[in-house]
Amino acid sequence: MKALYAFFKSVKLAVVLIILITVLSLLSTLVPQGRPDEFYQGAYPLAVYRIITLLDFNRFFSSALFLFPVALFTVNLGVCAVDRFIRRARTKAARRYGPDLVHIGLLLLLAGALVTALARQEKDFTMAAGDQVPLTKDYSIRLVSFEFLKYEDGSPRAWISTVDVLRGGALETSSFPIRVNHPLRLRGVAVYQTAYGNEGKLVFKDRDGNEVTASVGQGFPDGDSFWYIADIIRDGDTQVALLREYVGNALVSMRKLAPSQSLGPYTLLRLESREVTGLRAVNDPGFLPAIAALVVIAAGLALTFIQKKREKTA
Repeated sequence: MKALYAFFKSVKLAVVLIILITVLSLLSTLVPQGRPDEFYQGAYPLAVYRIITLLDFNRFFSSALFLFPVALFTVNLGVCAVDRFIRRARTKAARRYGPDLVHIGLLLLLAGALVTALARQEKDFTMAAGDQVPLTKDYSIRLVSFEFLKYEDGSPRAWISTVDVLRGGALETSSFPIRVNHPLRLRGVAVYQTAYGNEGKLVFKDRDGNEVTASVGQGFPDGDSFWYIADIIRDGDTQVALLREYVGNALVSMRKLAPSQSLGPYTLLRLESREVTGLRAVNDPGFLPAIAALVVIAAGLALTFIQKKREKTA
């Protein structure tokens, strides 16, 4: 029992865990998070795809690879705080409460991070002018306009999505500008500006003569194959769809498909595109605990500074 207690109160353990969590978190930024499985099949070689999915690197912050070392660090931090309290109670030295507040704040911060990892919900969507998207049971937004501002050299300066906020179908806020790092915050959800571009759609005709619409990023089966719609590109003077053929997880061919051409059970009728803004709705129940933790940590650091300054002048 003493050996286990000594292990968890070790500063060396804390350093190792901090380095491990930091390195893994940095590596996870190299892999887009939360995309459909087909995205990783198409974007990475088979061996890399299998490593990503095996280690849950595509959902890193809810994976055991992240949660286990964070849980260990939480126990380590808690044991250190208890050990400090016990040692201080046995001595007559001047009591400093600043470090205790810092430890409590760090524990709150970890709790907030765990809540975020387990319960955070994100929804990416695109909107064109006039589109309306529900966010929660009560709230929805309607896109009024979208601006893509550039500097004189042509580099992006700002993306601004101006939206109306509706509550229960009635207008609550008119013409709110959503910018990068300036989200729209409602009760339980925040909406961030993330992207801008053209949304490509393909209109097919099936064998029964019915029109079927698909977007880039979707696909359809054809016998043992699966055709993934990768992009809409320009081939000379004509726009064509670029499709990848997969058998299982293996990429076996690529095909350009122009209007009037057929592939499997479908004939491509036309390609459509429209200018859209990309937004992300985030519900993060760990946000408020994290803010509270930062306040407690700041108070602990300030109190430590004040107490040390008083001891020097005493």
